[in-house]
Amino acid sequence: MTPKTSALWGSVCLLLLGITCVAPLLAHDSTKTVQTTALKVVELREPDAQILSYRHLASSTDVHMRGTKLAPEARVKLKIGSRPGFVELDINRGGITGLKPAYYLGKDFLTYVLWAISVDGRASNLGEITFERDEAVAVNVTTPYQTFWLMITAEPHFAVVDPSSAIVLYSVKQGATSQSRAIPVSGDVFYFTHYSSYESASAGEPPILPNQLLQARKAWQLATKSVALVPPHPGSAPKEEQYTRQALNQAKSFLELAEDSYRRDPRGRDVIQFARTAAQSAENARALAMGVVGGVRDRQLENELISVRAELEKLRAAQPPGDSGAEDPVTTPPPPPPPAVVAPVPAATPLLKQPALWFAAGGWALAIVLLFRRRSG
Repeated sequence: MTPKTSALWGSVCLLLLGITCVAPLLAHDSTKTVQTTALKVVELREPDAQILSYRHLASSTDVHMRGTKLAPEARVKLKIGSRPGFVELDINRGGITGLKPAYYLGKDFLTYVLWAISVDGRASNLGEITFERDEAVAVNVTTPYQTFWLMITAEPHFAVVDPSSAIVLYSVKQGATSQSRAIPVSGDVFYFTHYSSYESASAGEPPILPNQLLQARKAWQLATKSVALVPPHPGSAPKEEQYTRQALNQAKSFLELAEDSYRRDPRGRDVIQFARTAAQSAENARALAMGVVGGVRDRQLENELISVRAELEKLRAAQPPGDSGAEDPVTTPPPPPPPAVVAPVPAATPLLKQPALWFAAGGWALAIVLLFRRRSG
């Protein structure tokens, strides 16, 4: 192989490697906001936050929750008791004080949800904190967790499968005088979530419509945005994507029923029933589309890899037939496999700030240096 041919092959290899890194970035439409679906960790930086274990309780014990800077005056007192196979939590009427309506925290927030967080950061939705006028309704829920910490977050609707970052209350260390105390567990107080981007810059407005109907509308809005980001799958769609579309269609049907029921009888029970069903179905579609459950996110990565490989095949086909390099074939490096979790690049981030693009530019520079060195030799 001549020095000229060898240098040309070196340039082609580096070019292909650069395209492999940059192609997924260029595949995104810069006019759209790409929603981040990566799993994120949220730490609660409160020195008195406490993980407690209830496996050895002979009777119920009192646990207190304290407000964060988002709700500094909020307080919760609840009783927790262990039962065979589960733990029971009771918040009596009057056990929640100082908690303002959720819309004060942002336009996307319409309610509060109580969560049990396991020691490994998994969040379990225990139920909605509802109000009658300004007083919270009594809560009685259970969880299979035996060791956990508690928090209350502001949410767009009751059915969310992952908590937001808007923590308003958290469980604190028990007092020394508490009878039948739970066992304190040392460790970081944190949780994982896919849902960390909500509108909190400005507060919402006092609701005029029933809160359940507003929650259903918000759930439908969030689900529609998430499903729209799922690219069409070549050929027949996988089961997860089919279920996603079905859930979204079901949510739309129940939301229409809720809206129609409200027009006929604003105080009718059908409004609440249809609205909550719509919110639940919409959340199912949103969770599937964002990769919280199912394999839709994996399909997105597979589609990106297929696109990159197609670009490589076009480059190979465009090579001159006389420069095949039969005497000393050079194997083109395969494109790297996609990482386990990839956060799509938001449209607002300039491409020039992407490390992969700088890496590709470096490859071009190295190719030019090698080409001139071989020519000079």
